[in-house]
Amino acid sequence: MCSQDSILSVIRTSAAEDPDREYLRIGGRSFTRQEALDQVERVGRGLRALGIEAGDRVGVMCDNRPETLFIWLGVNAARAIDVPFNAEARGRLLDYFVHDVGPRVLVGTEDYLRILADAITDDPDYVVCIGESSGTPFGDRARQIGFDELVALGAESTEELPAPRASDTATVMYTSGTTGPSKGVMLPQRYYPAQGEHAANLMGVGADDVVLCVQPLFHIDARAFVVTTWVAGGVVAIGRRFGVSTFWDEVREHDATIFSTIGTMLWMLFKQEPRADDNNLPARLAICSSTPREILHGFERRFGVDLIEAYGMTECVLITSAPAGDTTPGRIGRAIPELDVRLVDDTDTPVAPGEVGELVYRPREPFAMMQGYWAKPEATLEAWRNLWFHTGDLVREHPDGLEYVGRRKDSIRRRGENVSAWEVEEAVAAHPKVLEVAAIGVPSEVGEEDVAVLVVPLPGQDLAPEELVEFVAKDLPTFAVPRYVEFVDGLPKTPSERIEKAKVRERGITAAAWDANVALGRR
Repeated sequence: MCSQDSILSVIRTSAAEDPDREYLRIGGRSFTRQEALDQVERVGRGLRALGIEAGDRVGVMCDNRPETLFIWLGVNAARAIDVPFNAEARGRLLDYFVHDVGPRVLVGTEDYLRILADAITDDPDYVVCIGESSGTPFGDRARQIGFDELVALGAESTEELPAPRASDTATVMYTSGTTGPSKGVMLPQRYYPAQGEHAANLMGVGADDVVLCVQPLFHIDARAFVVTTWVAGGVVAIGRRFGVSTFWDEVREHDATIFSTIGTMLWMLFKQEPRADDNNLPARLAICSSTPREILHGFERRFGVDLIEAYGMTECVLITSAPAGDTTPGRIGRAIPELDVRLVDDTDTPVAPGEVGELVYRPREPFAMMQGYWAKPEATLEAWRNLWFHTGDLVREHPDGLEYVGRRKDSIRRRGENVSAWEVEEAVAAHPKVLEVAAIGVPSEVGEEDVAVLVVPLPGQDLAPEELVEFVAKDLPTFAVPRYVEFVDGLPKTPSERIEKAKVRERGITAAAWDANVALGRR
């Protein structure tokens, strides 16, 4: 396994070694290594032909399809910076993303381009439409071309695409804020192959493996699995989205030897009615996170796969894990060899084994994790205080591995997504009938958490929970829209009149809380 400085170098090396070997399955199509390289370089040259230069940003909002993957990789090949937007982002949050990062190009299918055009106030120079188009969502606000036109521009170009440097910024990926707005995580070109090498070595991914990934490409998990597979020389199959009733059919269709899951996916699969062929799968290994301890071994026995529990984040996608066959329920493994990891107290002093501390880490090689937060130097310095990156996650060390205890930060984890309590509160507080609000996570029956808000209405105002949920849905991703709404007379405060979130979380919600799943038939 030869170390590379960029994904482009990984693909070029693979194509040079065996150009006709299968490399990728996505959107019902299969691509060889050479075909994938050709598409990536044509997109890169096409962007260069439009005048996109190194360091320019290209925003992408789209579901999993071949064009989404090739835009990401083509942008990186042009040494520009790709910015994947969560496909569920809407309204003010989406406008914030675009204003913050300032992309010169926006890419998406026509429906996503319309969502962008309706939400944002800072227009790009170019819009690239994927697939069929019946109009121009941005009108005369930006020049629109089709994705196929972009590829054709690249095919006509003879410009060389020099390999990116390890230190060049490849991606700005927005991750949930805690006490403020979402932050753009800056990932260097070396980040992707480095993380792929770490994962392939630890998890034993090889050239004969077919890895199935159904997570969206705007998440770091999906991208990590793509690069891990390619670094190992295998074939990656990318599904459109996770469906609990179709997932095992996809595993069998692709003859997948490895599959990836996050959040509540394993729990949802385990809750399905047992089938006679549950144990008759081609898969030998599943890479997962946040696996409920009560089902881990039961899942392995029922489906005949080994589970590898891993812990990471956008800033560094693999921090702790355990080798296949050595995963312990309720543990997140141990630190990977490529990182220094500590558990520390509030003064950054290491805690004794068995005590709870915040997990901090730093890499042993350059450009293998995030570079910083886009346009937020203070947040970068705060995260990197005392020369250790602070995760905000509380962990306890046991003789058989590390135990994830919870978050120090004001964040909610719902179905594999990090939800900023601050952003939920901002959306709710914008309602003219709301005086105060506190957003918290409450346990979900399918694992992780659901979003709940405790709301103090303005005196004399009659506010229905349905009205409030409909109002915030315009500005929040679907996964962040509160499930529970409870109206209260007041919220606990500090002497400085700040809401005491610790007391709010301790209180939780009561039987008086309105439940959108019951009232609206939502899931």
